[in-house]
Amino acid sequence: MDEKTIKKLLGLRIKQLRKKLQLTQFALGEIINLDQRQIAYIEGGNSFPSLKTLNKICYVFNCQIKDLFDFEHLIDEDNVKEKFAQKIQSMNDKKIQMYYQMINLVDNYV
Repeated sequence: MDEKTIKKLLGLRIKQLRKKLQLTQFALGEIINLDQRQIAYIEGGNSFPSLKTLNKICYVFNCQIKDLFDFEHLIDEDNVKEKFAQKIQSMNDKKIQMYYQMINLVDNYV
């Protein structure tokens, strides 16, 4: 896995854990002494947090650093999205409409 991919997946993981605690980027930034823009860069995979920042994030999320690098489920999620996007590209308009309606039905029940 290259550095760019690791930064992206780490950002997604941090975002996922932040949302699980129902924290905004601003609130997380306040707690760990970073501004919201820095949190956005980290979550967007554009910036790699320092070890000190990683430790602060782990304190907030009550986890260990190794937990932040648990990307297994994120990789699968990205694969699903990529395959879904590829599938849509190969569909005609009528099929796309049908899938869209099915997704809306599922959203209403979930």
